[in-house]
Amino acid sequence: MSAAVAAVVLGLVSVAALGPASALLERARWTWRAPRAAVCLWQCVGLAGATSAIGAGLAVAAIRYHDGLVGGLVRMGHAVVQGRPLAGLGLPDALGLTLAADIAVVTVAVVAASMLRTARARARHRRLLDLVGSGAGAPPDAVLLDHPRATAYCLPGIRPRIVVSAGTLALLDDEELAAVLDHERAHAHAHHGLVLLPVTSFGVLFRWLPFARRAPWAVAGLLEMAADDYAARHHDPRQLASALLAMTTAGSVPPCSLGATATAVPARVHRLLDDRRSSRPLAVAAGLGAVVAVAVPLAVVLVS
Repeated sequence: MSAAVAAVVLGLVSVAALGPASALLERARWTWRAPRAAVCLWQCVGLAGATSAIGAGLAVAAIRYHDGLVGGLVRMGHAVVQGRPLAGLGLPDALGLTLAADIAVVTVAVVAASMLRTARARARHRRLLDLVGSGAGAPPDAVLLDHPRATAYCLPGIRPRIVVSAGTLALLDDEELAAVLDHERAHAHAHHGLVLLPVTSFGVLFRWLPFARRAPWAVAGLLEMAADDYAARHHDPRQLASALLAMTTAGSVPPCSLGATATAVPARVHRLLDDRRSSRPLAVAAGLGAVVAVAVPLAVVLVS
């Protein structure tokens, strides 16, 4: 495969992954039956789109060598080592290199800046909890807020905090409260805050891309469903559904946290009441789809 063909194929893969594929995934309801695998699929589709865009730019720059994508990149590397990085560089080559470099640098910079900003917001909130929170009267491994509004959330981090308000203790019965707390423990144990961070960071700068607009909300909802599944394995799902409905109209959660009632509550309640809410075959299919998404751009590079 020539570098020109590789550039076209990688460009099409990038457009498909960051456009139509994200729209199909957002509308799909089968993802609700395999939320963890679907989150992996979302992330791999985004990774495939970004790496394909970078690869397309490099392929355009490698066309002038008439040695395929890999051969062209090797020869570009030799030119850099020999101190002649711009030798024979034309306008199309310069545009290709600029595209690849911009996407790579901007993506890394934006993700890093978003991670730092999120870490600072969580650190500020953690210091605030140290001042106003209390362990007295709180459930085990939780921080109690003396506030009448019902709220429960997980503040992610190296040492995650599970926060519950006095209003929640008054609103829910013991079984409902235990289910909600296990939901939040699932967020903490599975590091869902870290899982969500890449897609939310990508959406900060690339809002004009369908993937960047759709992925944060879709992945957040799927992570909530995954936490619901964890809680439903230890408690009656109807108790958790009842708690979600009661808390939806009673409170809110901070934007830097993961809360039980933060996302897609009606869909999650409907799902909790369905005995067929999980499917192992669909989880396997989503996992295979994630592998294929990552393998396609790699295969194009190797074939070229």
